[in-house]
Amino acid sequence: MESIYRPLILSWVLALLAGIGCGLFVGWYVYPVSYTDAQPYDLSARDKDDYLHMIAASYALDNDFALANQRLYYLQLPDAKPRLTELARAETNPLMQQALVKLRLDLDHPAAALGRETFTPHPTRNLTPPPRVTVIVLEPTPVVPPTVPPTPVPTPLPPTSEPNPHAPRFELRDKRALNCLSVGGGAAIQVQVQDRHGRGLAGIMVEVNSAYGNEQFFTGVKPERGNGFGDVAVLPGNYTVHLVENAASDLIGDLQIDANVVECGNNPTATQGWYLVFQQAPP
Repeated sequence: MESIYRPLILSWVLALLAGIGCGLFVGWYVYPVSYTDAQPYDLSARDKDDYLHMIAASYALDNDFALANQRLYYLQLPDAKPRLTELARAETNPLMQQALVKLRLDLDHPAAALGRETFTPHPTRNLTPPPRVTVIVLEPTPVVPPTVPPTPVPTPLPPTSEPNPHAPRFELRDKRALNCLSVGGGAAIQVQVQDRHGRGLAGIMVEVNSAYGNEQFFTGVKPERGNGFGDVAVLPGNYTVHLVENAASDLIGDLQIDANVVECGNNPTATQGWYLVFQQAPP
């Protein structure tokens, strides 16, 4: 009896599998589902990264922090700051990298970002016909142009981390300015931390202070550059650097990043980065 129904059951199974395959083919390729009126939080992870790039690029142009923050809210990310940091480190386009860094830093200081927003009103059209004017020729009076004071350089914010008196002490061994040719696009502060024998130390926390805010990172996240290497993308301005938490060092200041450093062809010798080497002090 089983031999009689076995071919029939097998044919039913094959027909069922063929029907499922045809349905998937029609649904995926012939009549694929098209989404309309989808929300940003419905996007895939890759599309959300593209959306973050567009938010940062728009914010770099219009400087509208309230609008950028609203767009980030629509993504419904648990925390956009770490993702912006990862995208900025992986970005190869210098302009896009600076836009991501600017948005990431301003998220730490929303009040300062909102204070920088500007609005230029459009002139209203005057529909009143101009009055008849009688021209009177006067002798020109020499006008002394007003003296424009130099633009002050923003000073870095004070460090947020208190020095750890029990942490091992490190001393600055090297401090070099980096130009466009050595950095290769964008702007960055690079730090190398070594033990007493000159070997790289991973996991050392570095704090970078500027008028944009305070940024912390660890050494060793780029093993191809060495265990003690760490860096952070920066914008034009003045910076200070020191080791915190599990290490201690003096506050290294006067780390100036020149403006318009992306255009290497215009000024290839402009300072657009610093390389600092800290070594553990002898006991």
